Amino acid sequence: MLARKLPLATILFLLLRLLTEGIADAQERIRPSRTHHIVVLSSGESTSSDHPLLMGLRYGLKRAGYVEGINLFLHVPRNQNYDEVRATAQQYKNENIDVFVSIGSTDTAIAKQAGLTAPIIFMPTRDPLGRGFVKSLARPQTNLTGLAYEVNEEIAGKEMEIFKNVVSRLQRVLILFEGSLEKPVFSRSLPALRNVSEHLGISLIERPVRSYAEAEHAVSALPQELVNGIFILCTNFFSGDQNTPTIAKKKKIPFYGCPSQVRKFGGLVSYAPDLFYIGRRGAWYVDRILKGAGPQELPVETPRKFELAINLKTADAIRLKIPPEVLQRADKVIR
Repeated sequence: MLARKLPLATILFLLLRLLTEGIADAQERIRPSRTHHIVVLSSGESTSSDHPLLMGLRYGLKRAGYVEGINLFLHVPRNQNYDEVRATAQQYKNENIDVFVSIGSTDTAIAKQAGLTAPIIFMPTRDPLGRGFVKSLARPQTNLTGLAYEVNEEIAGKEMEIFKNVVSRLQRVLILFEGSLEKPVFSRSLPALRNVSEHLGISLIERPVRSYAEAEHAVSALPQELVNGIFILCTNFFSGDQNTPTIAKKKKIPFYGCPSQVRKFGGLVSYAPDLFYIGRRGAWYVDRILKGAGPQELPVETPRKFELAINLKTADAIRLKIPPEVLQRADKVIR
């Protein structure tokens, strides 16, 4: 006897049931015994969903098997300044948080000062040993570890050399850095910049700033003939400052800044670690800790890949010709 054909509606119902049961089974397989909570401590530009650090972090966590909303909740408060970061740290201090991720040196210092007992992953920070975040790069021996922007002052000198290669006529440079003259955030970087600049025949004007308004005023009040370059000692503090590079561009002064200032806000050149890669490596640290490792056992990593970014649109606007050999070395060219 021939098998009776099933009605089309019945076939569709069975297929839908199989599909629904398959999805439910897949969700059950990835559902853990508990859900992990990660809090990002940062402010400004680096809390944007399209920031390379956060994109890399999310990508790395997804590759490691974490699904937001199912076995992972990534909390990214949209803090606008350091006071709000401090408030966020206090807000989550007594919550059941598995890992804190701090973006930038000052944000990491805030996390440390808040007395957070959960592991803290910094990605990245300049000079974590000099700032007292860890006792050793190989064995942190604290509840902090992660990725360093630099572990010594050499990178700062390298940045000035690159600026000179891009702007061959560079002779007088305004340096903006976070902090005060008595207490700059990166006291070890400034001597390196001075030494390299002297070797390159560049004189420096140093200006500490503690707000975007101070940075903008330093550039706005600057006589155009006084300098032929502006150099930002990049920290997370500067990453969302869009007005300062815009002012420099209008005054036709070459601007060395943070990657976001070159990528988005019209800065001329930056040389910095690949931020997406650092985010991915940050996810590796988070995964290791969620699987039972202690931060005191995880060595601090240094960047393996740096990116030279040049904004050709800005170069054209300020009537600067980039040497062809320098342009060929650029990893990113904004046209």
